Amino acid sequence: MRKYLLSTSAIAGAALLSSAAIADLSITGSVEFEYSDSDSNIAANDTKAMASTNEIYVDFTNKTDSGLTISYNMDIDGDAGGGIDDNSLTVSGGFGKLVMGQTDGASDAYSVNAQGLIAEESDGTATGGTVLKDSSGGGNTGNGDRVSFHLPAMGGLTAGVSYKEADTTSVSEYGFKYTMAAAGSTITIGHSSSTAEVANAQDSDRSNTGLSVAMGALTVTVSNGTHEAAGEDNSGNGAGAKYTLGNGLTLAAATFKSEDDIDTGEEYSVNHYEAIYPIASGLSAVVTVSDFDYEGGTSGNGGADENGTITTLNIKASF
Repeated sequence: MRKYLLSTSAIAGAALLSSAAIADLSITGSVEFEYSDSDSNIAANDTKAMASTNEIYVDFTNKTDSGLTISYNMDIDGDAGGGIDDNSLTVSGGFGKLVMGQTDGASDAYSVNAQGLIAEESDGTATGGTVLKDSSGGGNTGNGDRVSFHLPAMGGLTAGVSYKEADTTSVSEYGFKYTMAAAGSTITIGHSSSTAEVANAQDSDRSNTGLSVAMGALTVTVSNGTHEAAGEDNSGNGAGAKYTLGNGLTLAAATFKSEDDIDTGEEYSVNHYEAIYPIASGLSAVVTVSDFDYEGGTSGNGGADENGTITTLNIKASF
């Protein structure tokens, strides 16, 4: 995978030298204010807080005379002190799409995750830091610099691979989704996987498998996630539903539970409930309640069992 992606990157780089036609530039952004109330049986985690975030997105697209489309994306994140969170160069054409830069990889692009139906989910501050908290298959990847290649769509099938390397660590990813229409609904099946290899250490393997069915205003998703690493053999299942009412109000709920087959008795569960109301064009309010429970069992993760409820109110504006 590494040799293929790097050679493809060289070809794409040469394509940038071709003559350009008309370029498009767009600048969008969002501002968000959050109030959170965390009610935990551990006093140190029983907190209230206010926070604000803002992001600016810059997108540049250019189609060359040779028919290639070249685009650049930059995400300036207020959480990073005004730094650049994501930035990537994309070259696409009949061959597919090549993405190079600091952005999510294939395991994120093709994940079908029940908790993804919740816009502002909170997984709690469970003291077991390695316990599986959702079925997204993430955790190995992050937004590091990588090379990704996505095949052109074949009917309802899309697929891609990614590779990143830094010092003694490398991460390989792949994923696919298949979407089809049936009985008035849209059905999506997805699977993604990632492997992080670290010198002189056991690999970390994560995966996601999910099924989503959209029927008009209703979307239902079920998913499974796994994580295998040194001292870890986690698996978990999630389910969720989202429904949009006629006035624009969206209601959603999701549940997830995981356990570690190596550490006897280590379990984690969370239930999310959410309402999103569009106050005006580009302005919305989101109320989310997340009830979580963690039991450490024999994990030795250094923390007591924890359970609690996190309630958040988010006001979002986009432009």
